[in-house]
Amino acid sequence: QWKIDDKPVKIDKWDGSAVKNSLDDSAKKVLLEKYKYVENFRLIDGRLIICTISCLFAIVALIWDYLHPFPESKPVLAFCVVSYPLQMFIFLVAHRKDPAGMDPDDVWQLSSSLKRFDDNYTLKLTFISGKTKQQREAEFTKSIAKFFDNNGTLVMEAYEPEVSKLHDSLALERKTK
Repeated sequence: QWKIDDKPVKIDKWDGSAVKNSLDDSAKKVLLEKYKYVENFRLIDGRLIICTISCLFAIVALIWDYLHPFPESKPVLAFCVVSYPLQMFIFLVAHRKDPAGMDPDDVWQLSSSLKRFDDNYTLKLTFISGKTKQQREAEFTKSIAKFFDNNGTLVMEAYEPEVSKLHDSLALERKTK
């Protein structure tokens, strides 16, 4: 039985952010627990740095706009606004250690999208070979209704096979080459 923190994942199925976050967390859990990959936290650390810088930009923009009213502060405000959304695409970077310890780690990246007012969730898995540095990608787009019951509980028995199939398609390509 797949659970996050030993509780079934239950969300408000009309809240797009909650739906996307629960599916993202569950896909992450599949890669880390089922396939025993090791999460690389540099991505999260980088996001924290970017968030800190964005907050500093906001403070600078606020002060700059106070000292130099709007038409004059336009370039500073634009720069501060544009710098913010550069941080939310990939939500997991995981490493598969070489069993022999000779080759560099293979890297697996998860990213997803769920457009506003849309029920189609896209999950993209990227594999980067440690040896060759070649990159391969696979993705699926499915309705979120396939993964949640009427009460808003995530049905891992429906979701986990989709994530595993995505992973196995890239892992199989790797073994056949």
